[in-house]
Amino acid sequence: MTNSLRPESGVDLDEVPFEQSRSNGFLKRHSYLLVGSAVILVVISSIVLREKPPQSADRARVNVQEATIVGPLVQHNVPTATVLLTNTGPSPALATKARLVMTVWTSNTFPDWDMPLKLTTDAETIGEIAPGSVVPQTVSLIVPLTDVQGMHLERKDWFIVILGIVSYGDVFRNPHETKLCLIWRDTSTQHLSRCEQWNDAN
Repeated sequence: MTNSLRPESGVDLDEVPFEQSRSNGFLKRHSYLLVGSAVILVVISSIVLREKPPQSADRARVNVQEATIVGPLVQHNVPTATVLLTNTGPSPALATKARLVMTVWTSNTFPDWDMPLKLTTDAETIGEIAPGSVVPQTVSLIVPLTDVQGMHLERKDWFIVILGIVSYGDVFRNPHETKLCLIWRDTSTQHLSRCEQWNDAN
């Protein structure tokens, strides 16, 4: 007599749950592996990002280290100044160009110029400035001092001023400009100081 509780096929009902549990266990193990791998990748990425400094910290930075002038401030003389440009960044400044202009300002008015100074075709090509390097730039007064200018400079109610702009690129192919305005107020020293405005670096 055939047992109605037992299927006629050769499949054993006791084995079905075992096969399913084995399959479920396999999927769970692989899910855990996938999740664990994803977590490891996230942790490694965050460590790499933390250890890599931003590009702005790696770029070149060209500024004025010092500026000195050679007088004397007398009529018909042509004062000459040396401006030291330095790259304080950890990477080279590329394709560097500079334009410097020396002029005479009165103490209470600014010149009728388009300020700050712009880079023009007469800019001097410097090329590459290595990290920590100093490049001297010489600039002279546009024209010799007149009798009136010499008199006012001696009385210190007029001043010698150097205006300049330096353009360069960094290793990330980003362009930058350093604008400068230097003034010689104290004739007892050869050093020029920064003007109250028009000094800017990006």
